[in-house]
Amino acid sequence: MITYDKSEMAMRDKPFSFKGKSTDTKPTGSYDGIEILNGSSFLEIDTKAIFFYDKENESWT
Repeated sequence: MITYDKSEMAMRDKPFSFKGKSTDTKPTGSYDGIEILNGSSFLEIDTKAIFFYDKENESWT
């Protein structure tokens, strides 16, 4: 299950952070109807790996 801070998402012009397991599908494009911006992050809580969002390619690196 992916979690995020809803107060971060209320600031639609700033990147925000997600947390989830490495087996969770990382969201692309938008999440809960809000566009995912460049620099948003995803922390895999089981591996401690951090990924950053590339909006142009809709991918996590």
